[in-house]
Amino acid sequence: MSYQATQQPFVRAVPQNAAIPNPQTQISIVIDTAFIVATAGNNINTGVYMMDDQLNSGSSGEGQLELSTVCPVGNLIGFTVYPLDQNSGDTVAITGFNVSQGNVFGNQGYPLQIKPNYWIGQATNAGNQTYQIQVKVTAGGLRPTDYYINWDPFITAR
Repeated sequence: MSYQATQQPFVRAVPQNAAIPNPQTQISIVIDTAFIVATAGNNINTGVYMMDDQLNSGSSGEGQLELSTVCPVGNLIGFTVYPLDQNSGDTVAITGFNVSQGNVFGNQGYPLQIKPNYWIGQATNAGNQTYQIQVKVTAGGLRPTDYYINWDPFITAR
């Protein structure tokens, strides 16, 4: 009698969102896509509105371009971006982060993409940090155009 071994791929069923942690600090970013299109994505000094849930911790600049978030060391930080006009058909997605000063994220807390419009990072070190966030805005009906914008908000971890 002979037996033939068959190899079947190992499949692990993981419920969607099972591995997505729930950040203690949430940062919401609303983009006025009509303004971005009107300026061709150049010289953005308005049209981006940032808010977080840490006002009681000392955050400032709510509703402005350069939010200054204050959160406890160790907090997970969720970054979500939305188009201002949800019915426009325009889309927005975070494409990356760059740290220009400070080390609040450290190596282990640098933001990771969960969805195109949602990233999670962690404040692993105490201190102040300036970071740039880059967002891709896609707008324009039949022939959509991509606009890449960036700006530099702040995080303080205590």
